[in-house]
Amino acid sequence: MLKMLRLTELSNLSTTERDAAVRDLARSALAQPNGEMGAVETQIRAFERRYEMRSATMEARLASGAIQETADIASWLIALDA
Repeated sequence: MLKMLRLTELSNLSTTERDAAVRDLARSALAQPNGEMGAVETQIRAFERRYEMRSATMEARLASGAIQETADIASWLIALDA
């Protein structure tokens, strides 16, 4: 999981602590995914099975107006964007 660092926290650190915190934040951003993408891909596959269509088909039908955006479709789109 990506680490987070608030600017208010950063400003309260000494120079040495600030440098260490920024290095740690950069390492976290460059680290290998920790399984979160696997969960997103599983969610996408579940939507594809439930609606019996591939994600690309859903996007094309949504763009053409053949289907309407629902809460499920919005969740599916968000997962695809991730």
